[in-house]
Amino acid sequence: MSDTQTTNVTPDSSTTRNRRSDKKSSKTGKIAAAVIVVLLLAVYGGGVYYYSSHFPHNTLINHVKVGEMDVTKAEKTFTDDLASHKISLKEKERTEVIDANDVGTVINVGSQISDLQDSMNPWLWFTNLFGSKHYTVKLDVTYDETKLEKVVNNLACFKKENVTAPKSTYIKAGDSQFEIVPEVLGNTVKKKALIKLIGKDLSTGITKIDLEKENLYKLPKYYAKDKVVTDALAKANKYAGGTITYDFDYTTETLDYETSKDWVKISKDFKVTLDESKVGDYIEKLGSKYNTMGSSRPFTTAYGSKINVYGGDYGWKIYFDKEKTKLIKEIKSGKDVEREPVYSYKAKCRKSAKDDIGDSYVEVSISNQEVWLYVNGECKVNSSVVTGDPTRGHQTYTGVYALTYKQRNATLTGPNAGGGSYSSHVSFWMPFNGGQGLHDATWRSSFGGSIYRGSGSHGCVNCPYSTAAVLYKYVEEGFPVIVY
Repeated sequence: MSDTQTTNVTPDSSTTRNRRSDKKSSKTGKIAAAVIVVLLLAVYGGGVYYYSSHFPHNTLINHVKVGEMDVTKAEKTFTDDLASHKISLKEKERTEVIDANDVGTVINVGSQISDLQDSMNPWLWFTNLFGSKHYTVKLDVTYDETKLEKVVNNLACFKKENVTAPKSTYIKAGDSQFEIVPEVLGNTVKKKALIKLIGKDLSTGITKIDLEKENLYKLPKYYAKDKVVTDALAKANKYAGGTITYDFDYTTETLDYETSKDWVKISKDFKVTLDESKVGDYIEKLGSKYNTMGSSRPFTTAYGSKINVYGGDYGWKIYFDKEKTKLIKEIKSGKDVEREPVYSYKAKCRKSAKDDIGDSYVEVSISNQEVWLYVNGECKVNSSVVTGDPTRGHQTYTGVYALTYKQRNATLTGPNAGGGSYSSHVSFWMPFNGGQGLHDATWRSSFGGSIYRGSGSHGCVNCPYSTAAVLYKYVEEGFPVIVY
């Protein structure tokens, strides 16, 4: 039989002390927390009471600080601040100041400040501790408009010597192409808009106006980077960029930028047009220089005499309307072109400005009553002829003519001087001046001498049959016929 042992445990004295200490600390903490809460409530309650009649911390009205002030003090501070209100004008070149006192500013606060304070919730006074709050009230602020206008007029930014007007970009003709001249921004202030904004800011408490940010400067209408400008530049340079080279056989005439730049018109709103009247003027000048039809030509006769022959329809003549239409189209294309002008009449050659006859032509001498045919400088035929009768008003007209056409077996008809009419059959008909022409005259038995005076033709050049046959063989439409 075994013995049973019982052990009794007695609590340690230190453990007991710790428990007592914890209870005491817990009680102390609760008391401290309670004290803090009471203090916070006291502070909060005090704040509620205080801010029931005062503006919360960090409060601004129309940019004037009124935090911690009662209504009376806030109104005085507000009024004093606005009465001494200065507005700084930040300009491009300088800063100027408008003083509210100089424009007779009068401020009537009314109940605005009081009403604003009454509208605030004092229970939320603490929210202003973490940041400022801005309020705007509409005040009854008056000022002397005449004084304000006078003050503004005296600003340096409106002095004539300080003002540069804005100027839109434009396109000018440069040395080799059109180019853009940049806009000028200038510094011209919109006076009416500035006065209006100052008047507004006198009541709102704003102290600074940046004229550029407020768009108070007059600006150019067009800028260099505007698409309408760059498109106009491209079009202008296209019109004036092509080169037209005219071929006149013995020389050329070049139309390029140096001339055509003056024909390109660019309006203020950058519409590009071609001055077609100047195109026409240019073609007229070409005609004056290179047209030979009807002009006076130096000519060396078969006998070696040097004469001048004037008149007739032979020669070069530019077709004005068609050439103008074609040239305008080519200019607008902007391409380089080499060609001869569009002609309404052409001569057989153009060896020089004075020689468009060459060495193939028919020569008729009225005084000598002779005809010659030259082909490539070689005389193919020479004989006597009978020309128109000047005594009856049927003279053969002098000049240089282009053969109109040639025809075999023609019947020539017309009125006789003494009445009635005539009808003559010819084997070779070669007209060159209306009804006047070269033809055979088999009814005549003799030619040359003075027959043409009194017994001449109706204006034609009567030739022996064999002469007319040779002429007919070589001549063709446009062949030069020189009558002198």
